Amino acid sequence: MSASTPAPPVGTQPAPNLSLDLEAAKSPPATDPSLPPTKRPLHHRLLPRFPDAPPFRLWLRRSWLDILTQLLCVLTAYLIYMFGRPLMPRLLPLFPGIERTPWGIKHGQPYMAEYVTTVVSAVVSFLGPFAVMGGVGLWMSARESRRGNAKGGDSWGFWDSNAATIGLGYALATATLFQALIKLTIGGLRPHFLALCNPHIPPHYRGAGPASLYFPSGHACAAFAGFGFLALWLNGKCKIFGPQPQRGQQIEDRNRGEEREGDREGEREGRKAHWKLVLFVAPLLLAVLLAASKVRDGWHHVSDVVAGALVGSAFAVMAYRMVYRSVWDARDNHVAREREE
Repeated sequence: MSASTPAPPVGTQPAPNLSLDLEAAKSPPATDPSLPPTKRPLHHRLLPRFPDAPPFRLWLRRSWLDILTQLLCVLTAYLIYMFGRPLMPRLLPLFPGIERTPWGIKHGQPYMAEYVTTVVSAVVSFLGPFAVMGGVGLWMSARESRRGNAKGGDSWGFWDSNAATIGLGYALATATLFQALIKLTIGGLRPHFLALCNPHIPPHYRGAGPASLYFPSGHACAAFAGFGFLALWLNGKCKIFGPQPQRGQQIEDRNRGEEREGDREGEREGRKAHWKLVLFVAPLLLAVLLAASKVRDGWHHVSDVVAGALVGSAFAVMAYRMVYRSVWDARDNHVAREREE
């Protein structure tokens, strides 16, 4: 007589593990490698973005004061140009035949329209350097991000491009106000002054006001402040006049005591490629052309343009030093300073 196999008792089957089921439900499904990758939204692909861009409120909290002071400088300079009158009287000789004297020849040029207006000069001097620095910063930051460096490194990223833009504003806004104050206090007569004076100025005529606010050249000041800053930025990023630090070397950060890329040991001191020189002088050539146009159209003397160029260049250097750790030292002139709280 064979023994029958006992049936398993009721209720002894293993109960399902509910915790494992809940975890499996929460975890995302595994991606099938055979499926095509998910495309980014169209606006993300069309509009370039910095991988390390902060929230807008954080950026505004750190930058609002700098933006406000720059706008106030530009507004003050504009009001001086539109409504300011020379603080000191302009004395000039007046006798028959004065137009044939050296003084008359210097100030008796015909009045001609500007080749480059004030608005165009201001817009080009800002948007030109801004487009170059912003475009290169976006491209390099995206390239560093693809290489696995989410922050873009020390010399690239959102805050580096933000420092370049703020520094450009420093140079342009401060230089513009500086030259406007010089025009108001020192001033002088433009080359076409006699054409506007003719030689008696009616009391209601406003053309002689700007004609006597000529020194230094505002066009030259803005051009060399904006494009001079761009030339310094290109030198810092491309190491045009300094040794090229080799990747992986370390230096001592003067400001924070940290170590960063590039040491004197291991720097490459070889001959520079010619294209770097062309790259550096290209912004300066644009500045010279903008400034020289004021001599060509008879709105400024050569001395006015030279003085404006010196003022703009000085503020470009000072502004660059305020937002980057050095101007000419190739070890760290590409590293932006952090904003003081």
